Amino acid sequence: MTGQDKNERSRVSGWSPDAATRLKDAVKKTGSQADVAKAAGISRPSLVEILAGRAVPTNGTLANLCEVVGLSDLAILAGLDGDSGPNRSVAFIPVHDVQISAGTGVNAVEAGESFETLGFPRQWLRTKFGDPDRLRIAQIKGDSMAPTLNDGDLVMFNLDRRDPVDGIFVLRMDDQLLVKRVLFPSARRLLVTSDNQQYDRWDRMVDLERNNELQLLGRVVWTGKSV
Repeated sequence: MTGQDKNERSRVSGWSPDAATRLKDAVKKTGSQADVAKAAGISRPSLVEILAGRAVPTNGTLANLCEVVGLSDLAILAGLDGDSGPNRSVAFIPVHDVQISAGTGVNAVEAGESFETLGFPRQWLRTKFGDPDRLRIAQIKGDSMAPTLNDGDLVMFNLDRRDPVDGIFVLRMDDQLLVKRVLFPSARRLLVTSDNQQYDRWDRMVDLERNNELQLLGRVVWTGKSV
């Protein structure tokens, strides 16, 4: 067992009823116990035991919980905010142009390389959509996905969600990055469609593991628009 493994599995020194209360209050402000537990990688019953003061978390579990609720370990253990930093609870998500060409453009999206970012509460992102480091934002260009998505709207997509499940995806096709609705009639076939009925459908048998003409980059998990 490495030193890091031992540190993650060892129990937190100095855990107290006050620390459990502070963590409980932070969890209430973040979301449901079930969502927080899932985001932290533990079961809800384990979280309940920790919040009730009947169990002492490991160092690894406390670190995960602090990340989810957006507080430092000092804030939980001693009520201090000293090392949390002004941006600890904010995640800045890269914003990309979906019409950039593929090739290096796709690499930039996957690497999160962008001159523009948008900030969101880190714990909210993690609870709702997964690891903030795996999230990207793109701006819609054109009306092919209207009325669901209109020109200028923003979409957030998760690079880890590429499983063949019906939904709206950011994908590489015809040497462009596009936002389209993707349906999976079978495991080896996908149907790429536009919600705007004035646009044609693109239907082709595709082996997602071997096909070089189409790549799912991530499923859309959130949209933002002006009203």
